[in-house]
Amino acid sequence: MQNFNVLGGDSRPTALVSMIKTMDDVKIAYRPPTVEEYSYLRELAGWGVPEKEAAAISIEKALFSICIERQNEIIGLGRIVGDGVLYFYVQDIIVKPEYRGYGYSRLILDEIMTFLKRKARKCSFIGLFAEKDVEGLYEKYGFIKRPNANVGAGMFLPIERLY
Repeated sequence: MQNFNVLGGDSRPTALVSMIKTMDDVKIAYRPPTVEEYSYLRELAGWGVPEKEAAAISIEKALFSICIERQNEIIGLGRIVGDGVLYFYVQDIIVKPEYRGYGYSRLILDEIMTFLKRKARKCSFIGLFAEKDVEGLYEKYGFIKRPNANVGAGMFLPIERLY
């Protein structure tokens, strides 16, 4: 086995570690991304680059952040936002295109689920908006597609319609 480093958090093993150990310079960092890292990965994902001040505030207010690094460069991230009691939203699961398909999204989600199991209450709501064609990844973690027989469609308000 090659080296796999965990930075900034506890060193608990996850089921994915053995899959990821094919790269000896990959690290899990329990830290928020910098504004530059966040903007870079959002741009790669096609989500646009937020204003720097807005990005900084959003990053600071996240309940949980995790970054995946290789050779001191960010290759993926994930965050949880919300009030930390009733509402938790899985946000910004992003992996650089050339690193997709190697289990990094699942590694990020494993750590996010560990956080949620520690913090969410029985009355909490955990939500996310999945990109098209990746819903199956989230279903493996117990997320349910909407609409279905019990709930309506999830909705959002495009910012341009607010004004």
